Amino acid sequence: MTIHDYGFYRLAAVVPPCTVGDCAKNAGYIISLLQKSADLGADLAVFPALALTSASCGDLFTQRVLLRAAEEQLAFIVKQTALLPIAGVVGVPVYVDGSIYSAAAVFSRGTIYGIVPLDGRDNAAFSSYTGSTTEILFPALQNTAIPFGADMVFAFEGGQFSFTVGNQCGAALYVEPLAKPSFAGSFAEFCRHAAAQSKHGHNAYVFVNAGWGESTTDTVCAGERGIYENGELLAAGSGFELSSFATVDNPGFTGYTDESAITLADIDCESAAIAAHTRTGYSRVTIPALPSRGVLLIRPRNPCPFIPLSIQKGGHAWEVFFSQVLELQARGLAKRMHHTGCTKTVVGVSGGLDSTLALFIAVLASRMLKISNASVTAITMPGFGTTARTKSNALRLAELLGCTILTIPIEKALVQHFTDIDHPADLCNTVYENAQARERTQILMDKANQLGALLVGTGDLSESALGWETYNGDHMSMYNVNAGIPKTILRHCIRYAASHPAVFFPDEARYAEAEGIVRDILDTPISPELLPAQDQTIVQKTEDILGPYELHDFFLYYLLHTDFSPSKILLLAEHCFISDTKPRYTRQQIIGCMRLFYRRFFSQQFKRSCAVDGPAVGFGSFSPRTAWRMPSDMSAAVWLNELEKLSEM
Repeated sequence: MTIHDYGFYRLAAVVPPCTVGDCAKNAGYIISLLQKSADLGADLAVFPALALTSASCGDLFTQRVLLRAAEEQLAFIVKQTALLPIAGVVGVPVYVDGSIYSAAAVFSRGTIYGIVPLDGRDNAAFSSYTGSTTEILFPALQNTAIPFGADMVFAFEGGQFSFTVGNQCGAALYVEPLAKPSFAGSFAEFCRHAAAQSKHGHNAYVFVNAGWGESTTDTVCAGERGIYENGELLAAGSGFELSSFATVDNPGFTGYTDESAITLADIDCESAAIAAHTRTGYSRVTIPALPSRGVLLIRPRNPCPFIPLSIQKGGHAWEVFFSQVLELQARGLAKRMHHTGCTKTVVGVSGGLDSTLALFIAVLASRMLKISNASVTAITMPGFGTTARTKSNALRLAELLGCTILTIPIEKALVQHFTDIDHPADLCNTVYENAQARERTQILMDKANQLGALLVGTGDLSESALGWETYNGDHMSMYNVNAGIPKTILRHCIRYAASHPAVFFPDEARYAEAEGIVRDILDTPISPELLPAQDQTIVQKTEDILGPYELHDFFLYYLLHTDFSPSKILLLAEHCFISDTKPRYTRQQIIGCMRLFYRRFFSQQFKRSCAVDGPAVGFGSFSPRTAWRMPSDMSAAVWLNELEKLSEM
């Protein structure tokens, strides 16, 4: 398998050195860098605008001798690189019907497939082209007719990779060659523009600016370049660094040779978000398919794809992101309370992640409605598997938040229930476990009715995906604030809530103690605590049974947000979790966890088909009303068969 088989194509944003006006010398630089880009496995190499002449020729762009030299050297580049398995986009001035245009030539293996006029408004020497695609003759190429126009989409034969140059028209990639003066802050400006255009167009976007060798008479060009996908940075070079090299943490390769730079990234053309179709009114130009070499991806590693890498870095963006997540959850609950006329809420607390976040959200919703924190009743219901650690954490945190606290043990009721249904009280099977979950739900529902309160659900998106919930037990509530939160994101939400004492805690002294409790909750193994504890130690650890939630959430993200096959998700998982230096999982561990994920995901749909109302906050949703349509008796055979084949490879 190659990266093309998975829909990945490798881009090279190339900044060549240049000598102003010396087309032959500049052509030599371009040929050398095309060769290097091809050696690095690039499918497409993008050079700056006017790379053949340099962008600094001023009024001399009108000189026919310079234009002829540029044409001849473009033909020379095309011939010299005819055997390279790569396509190139090179900036060149062209003379067409009495006007001069800054343009980009698109060529591959000895053929120019089109010349695209770029925006000429920044340079008085050039015109802006507004006509439709026509043909121009190149004497240097034996008067070969070449398509010329701004409405062309270039596509590789047999693949999903399509790109446009200088316009947004629905292709997978938008290419923008630049020749703009650099200034302090220009790199950030270029990146902001590229990110916005990529996100708006749901595509990939590459820009590359002119660099070393451009005239510095009045301005400087610093060679800024960047590659974005759906608004997310894949790789970039600021143009101001002295040197930069690829690392495991920064896989966008950047290497300098004689003041040149090549920045690489693999864009995903199979992604549902960027596999756009060409709009009507555009000419489609087919380029013969290129060979693909290997499956080693050059992309940033993001083991937690629900959170963009730019937000994972922390700082203000992280704060804003998670403040909005919590506020959306709380707004949903506050609206439901207002609609039903409830001024009280009930939360079953266990000392685990889900109930901790639900408790914070219930308190925040009360504050939104200007109701006392005491309106939140936190109920702990110790059973056969409850440990002193989780019980004390749950109670003390609720107390510090100023909530009303109730403890209602369930062992006695369960023993009676087992007697009633003739079930041995020491037989720890499904009946034993589910009876506890249903007993707790009955208590919570009835207590909420008694108090005139709304029962707040705690189950999260990951549990719903895996069906790790008791049907008509913790599966039920009156409004589920965690319905759209994956398990791995819960930790970040709780950390955010615990780091804002003024929002949740009545005074600073309470917060100091609560901080330690939250840390302990985050360190507590995830468990339903339905099997008897041994010496107050949790024996039923969810991740020992299901596998790591970070893997399940990784699979869940791509299942919800793409149409990727198991083989492609496995490739991405290997890229993120297996490295040469410190692998976190083996390939077989990932496949085993994925097999369990698909098996449970399909078999547990019946629980999602009657899911409780709850807010989607941006990570995904299994609402049967608006977000997820799937028959409860759907077979997983196709997905599991592909995984079996992968496990044999």
